[in-house]
Amino acid sequence: MGYKVKYTTAQVNEAMDTTVSRLRNEGVLTSDTVYIVLMNGGTWFASHVFDRLGEPMNEVHYVKLHSYDGQSSGDIHWDYLPTMELTGRDVVVLDDICDTGKTDMALYAYLQSLKPQSMAFLTLLKRTSTKLPSEIRLYSCITDDSADFFVGCGLDDNGQGRLLPYVGVVEKNCVF
Repeated sequence: MGYKVKYTTAQVNEAMDTTVSRLRNEGVLTSDTVYIVLMNGGTWFASHVFDRLGEPMNEVHYVKLHSYDGQSSGDIHWDYLPTMELTGRDVVVLDDICDTGKTDMALYAYLQSLKPQSMAFLTLLKRTSTKLPSEIRLYSCITDDSADFFVGCGLDDNGQGRLLPYVGVVEKNCVF
């Protein structure tokens, strides 16, 4: 499989710089924020967000749940969920993409049961077609209206391409 560049490294960096700066100025990303990172895709994005925040002394938790098997979305599978004390705390969930919204809605419902003061989701990519309930605050660096299958910047194609510094799309008939 080959990957055609959709968003260059420069475009991805600019989008992350702009979004992180804006959310920091709006008070969404603070030194008291508890970050929850969705593995595996969200780890690349989270590390780049943390780089932009400087040297935060924040609490970070990692969770692993997914709704994808290859390139098809299905049921939610909970793989790893740590014990977290979130009562009265501000929480930001970091992930690579908000595609169908299934993962975000499932995680939102679980985290709400832990009674945080506030909760927001921050993703590298969001599909324009994704519809989430109004109580879920979602911020994204890039919004895309295509049906492309993305790879790079944390997004993967069956485990491949996750560390590419750009966002590409899978081209089914391309061989390198």
